[in-house]
Amino acid sequence: MAADLCQAVPAGADTYLLKHVLHGYSDGAARGLLGNCRSVMPTGGRLLVIEFVLPEMFNCADRDLEQRVMSDLNMLAVTGGKERSAAEWKQLLLQSGFETIRIMPVPGDPASIIEAAPLG
Repeated sequence: MAADLCQAVPAGADTYLLKHVLHGYSDGAARGLLGNCRSVMPTGGRLLVIEFVLPEMFNCADRDLEQRVMSDLNMLAVTGGKERSAAEWKQLLLQSGFETIRIMPVPGDPASIIEAAPLG
């Protein structure tokens, strides 16, 4: 079901999926979108976020990592958003009322699936 995440999210689903959406928003705006999801989610619901997860440190040349870093610069310059590390994703989700369950790299793809559950 399509929705304008900036306004509201349709209620009634067990799982909500955001794919390559949040990297286009600043932390404050992303918290607003996540808050809209959290406000309609059942206690046992799940949120799946599919995004790039940057490493905490860059210690070698890597073509895939270079693409993610360039995407980070693009997001910053064009939308005010950014790519985030695992720690940054966990913090953003926590501030939005979610507990990070796990972060799963997608084989053959630079993205990861971040699974989160509502707190409380």
